[in-house]
Parts: sequence; C-alpha cells; structure tokens
Amino acid sequence: MQTNSLQKNLIDLVNIPSYISPNTDESLLAEFIVKYLKKYSNLKIETQQVARKRVNIIAYNDLSPKIILFGHMDTVPPKVETKKPFSSFEEGNKLFGLGAVDMKAGIAVMLEIAKKYKTSSSIAYIFTVDEEYEFKGAYKLIEKYNFKPKFVVNLEPTNLKILNGCRGVTEFSFEVQGKSCHAGIKNSGVNAIEKTVELCNLLQQDISKFDSAVAVNSLNLAYLNGGILKESKEVSYSGNVVPNYAKCVSEIRLAKSEITVKYIEKKVKELAKKLNIKLLSINFKFFLGSMYTPKEKLQDFENVVTKSGVICDYLQISTAGYYEVQMLQEKWGGDIIVFGPGPVSMAHCANEYVEIDTVKKTLKVIENFIKKEGAE
Repeated sequence: MQTNSLQKNLIDLVNIPSYISPNTDESLLAEFIVKYLKKYSNLKIETQQVARKRVNIIAYNDLSPKIILFGHMDTVPPKVETKKPFSSFEEGNKLFGLGAVDMKAGIAVMLEIAKKYKTSSSIAYIFTVDEEYEFKGAYKLIEKYNFKPKFVVNLEPTNLKILNGCRGVTEFSFEVQGKSCHAGIKNSGVNAIEKTVELCNLLQQDISKFDSAVAVNSLNLAYLNGGILKESKEVSYSGNVVPNYAKCVSEIRLAKSEITVKYIEKKVKELAKKLNIKLLSINFKFFLGSMYTPKEKLQDFENVVTKSGVICDYLQISTAGYYEVQMLQEKWGGDIIVFGPGPVSMAHCANEYVEIDTVKKTLKVIENFIKKEGAE
C-alpha cells in the first residue's frame, strides 16, 4: 500500500478549491484527476459536460465491470470560521482542509486504486459534479451511460462502517385556504395556518405506517407562512382576524417505495378535505427514491472488512442522508455499498478534517475487496 502517494494525492486534492460560487467550481479538480488518470492508468477516460467547464469524469474499459468506484468532486462552501480551507495541514492523525473527509479522501483512494490496477477492465471509476447542490452531475450521467456493474462502491465518509442503503427524499410545497372571521369568534372560521400544521402532523402519522426495521419515514415542516389573503393576492395579517391562507414547504425522508408523488398528492388532498380547508396548489421541487442492498448480498464485503483489521459494523440508514448513488442503482442495477473514512461528523463542518488512518484502512479494504472479486 503506497501510503506516501495516498497522502500526497489527498493533500493535492484538498488544496484545489471545488465548491460552487461565481468564480469557483470543480473544473480545476477535474483537470487534476484527468491528468492523473492519463498518466497512471490505461483506462478509457471520458469527460461529460454538465454546465460550462464543469464535467463528470468516466474512466473505464468495460460497460459491465465487476466494481464501479464512485465519488463526487464538489464540496460545500468554506465556513468563515475555517482557518485554512485550501492549505491542508496535519496535526497528529488528522489532515485538515475543506473537503478532506467529504469526500476528497475517497477520491484519493480511487486514484490510488486506478494507479495500482491500471490494466484492469473489471473496475470503472466515476467522478461527478454538483452532489452537494442539485445532483446535476448524476442526472447527466444516467442520461448517457448505461453501465451494468455487479457492485457500486461509493467512497463517502462512513467511519469505516458499511451503509447498505439510504432513504429517498422529496421536497414539496402546498397552499391552502381556510375561512376568515373575527378572532373573538374563532370557531366560526377555519385557521389556515393551524390547519396546515395539523395536516403535516396527520401526514406524518400516515407515512409512518410504512416504517420498517430498516428505516423510518420522517416529515419536516421546513417553512410556513400565512395570514389574510387579499383579492390582490397579497398576504397580510391582523391580530383580530383568523387567517384564511397558508403556504408551507415540507420535506419527507422516504424509506419505502410505496410513498410516491401520486400518493402524497392524494393524501394531502384527502387531509385538506377532512380539515375543511381548500387545497389551492401542490408542487414538487424534486423526488428522489430510496436505495437498499440486503445484508445477505454483502457477506463477502463484510468478511473483507474483518480480514482487513476493521470492525465490521453498519451505519443505520435512518440516520444517514440521501446519496446520489441511489440514481445509479435505480438506472443500472447492481448492489450498492457506501464505505469510507471518518469522522463523518466533520463533513460540512468548519475546520473539517479526516483521520489519516481511516483513509489508509479504506484503501486496504477496497484493495482486498477487488482481490476477493477477482477484479485485479
């Protein structure tokens, strides 16, 4: 295991800004990765334009590889508290810098694997843009490519634990109209704001019937605004008037495929009618499904983790976020594994860091898994 090379690549990657702003994106990082792959591998390397200079990188020799190693190149923006976001530095076992754990450490592992197994046609490598923002890279990727992998390993940070799925996520907004009246005779009206909160609580109760031992469905009421809707469509308020209008934005973390756009639309309409409010509109910003690979399909990977000197454990799906690798499984099939270094708790934080020993252990596990699958 070429530790010095691994750490050098990680330092170089962290020192290249790849957050999204008017003057910054993933393009310089993509140039670095392409140059590295051309120098050290015998792969077919393609860049796929996503927006302006922002490109996905797809490196492969076979559209049906045993393993796809997958990661994203972008990071969240730097925090004001961060000391040196693009001048990585080490303190003991920690390497600091923006994106160190999420997920430039994973990219460093991918580059090291590509260098070591440069003649393998059984491994493909995909690097996307925009994962931390709107998933533009993943959407573009599945428009063109149709890989048929046995496994896709996403090297996001997991504290060296296996994550075998993720909940889906949808964000939607709706507007309702109640009935205004004098606040002194409140029960003669229908308070649209209060009824909206009640509707969201009832919707949470309904989707909870789809909960399982694997994951739960959870609704977050993220935004609520209401008052008196005037003929001019302006919204105002008065303390002595029951509000007749409300608009909310909600997000649902989806554990089960039974909860679809149509299901949510139907249920919101039913609940609005039950609560005596009129549903004026309902709009979905996005809807991304869930992902799951049964543990019995991952026994070989579990054994590899243990034999690599790492305690084999799983992250709880209900405590994890959405992973864009879900789109790949939905389109391409295959079994999905999310596995990477830590601490995952430092992702998106000020003064982000990765524990260097976990990066080395991630590399060891992936190398041993490649050997187990005969993908050298």
